[in-house]
Amino acid sequence: MNANLDLKKTAKASYKLAAFGDGLNDLTLGLILIALGLFPITRAAFGPSLNLVFFLVLLLAISGITMGVRKRLTPSRLGLVTFGPSSRSRLKTGLLVTTLLLAASAVLWGLAGQGWFLPSPSWLSSYGFDIFFALVILGIFFTMAYSLGVTRYYLYGLLFGGSMLLQGIVLEGLYEGVPMLAAGVIVTAIGIVLLARFLKQYPPLDSEEA
Repeated sequence: MNANLDLKKTAKASYKLAAFGDGLNDLTLGLILIALGLFPITRAAFGPSLNLVFFLVLLLAISGITMGVRKRLTPSRLGLVTFGPSSRSRLKTGLLVTTLLLAASAVLWGLAGQGWFLPSPSWLSSYGFDIFFALVILGIFFTMAYSLGVTRYYLYGLLFGGSMLLQGIVLEGLYEGVPMLAAGVIVTAIGIVLLARFLKQYPPLDSEEA
């Protein structure tokens, strides 16, 4: 029994290290948050339509670069890691809940736009959209943190959701992207620390063998 438990713990630790130990997911999220914080500036510069295209290209570039780095970096230091049934189940559960939350968000947003809900207080009419999506973001990140066993995602949910809410409640004289930029800088800094620690703890396998 103890041997089985130890094997499960080892498999879980290997999965978390391979999927989240290098900090590249954190860097990706942090850079995306910084890009979101700069969104109002690029919107003013490019206009709504062109800015949307620019932003989508930027997101794809950030994700593509970090994925390419991971493909070259992680296998050369950890070897090929295959996920077992438990890890795959966690990933599927997290993906399913995230998809359901996003689908529910789209439906409720559409119904609200059609006037399906009763008149609401003035503060809710002003900030209801921001509160709703902040709660959706919290739900997504808290689900990921729980299902994947990565506790720092609770913090990321609070940072992302909180910055989304604060961007809607802009303080007078303050650039509206500041909360998102601050969240992005924090997450990016965490990613840099994790990446530096990963590179230090896990040198290339070839050099270790030499």
